[in-house]
Amino acid sequence: MDNIYRGETVLELVKKDFIIKKNKVKLNTYNVFINKNFTEGNNGILVIYAPWCESCVLSKNMWENFARLFKYKFKIYALNTYNFRGMNQDMTLPLDIHVYPDYRFVKKSGEIVDYNGKKTEADIVKFIVKNI
Repeated sequence: MDNIYRGETVLELVKKDFIIKKNKVKLNTYNVFINKNFTEGNNGILVIYAPWCESCVLSKNMWENFARLFKYKFKIYALNTYNFRGMNQDMTLPLDIHVYPDYRFVKKSGEIVDYNGKKTEADIVKFIVKNI
């Protein structure tokens, strides 16, 4: 299924953009920052979605707006687990995906940890501002 993010603001990732060791997932910073020309050195959020999920599609504009607003301070990444060409379906188990959309905090180091906040726009903005 097609990715819903096609612009330059939200960076769509595929399986090869991650390092998986013993079910611990980390962003492959070399691949993402060097090969995809995406600036490094900032925290971010990984939006894990399925293109058939209505909530995922409805939140698309919010994430694109956040990506533009916080462009050089906080990164917004996306992972379509139904992108079979990118082998993304293999990411559901190591990331422990059970619902869509799912959000993860990505530290500057590439470490990926759970996002435990509410999924409201106001709470996400507070989280972003706190982690800039």
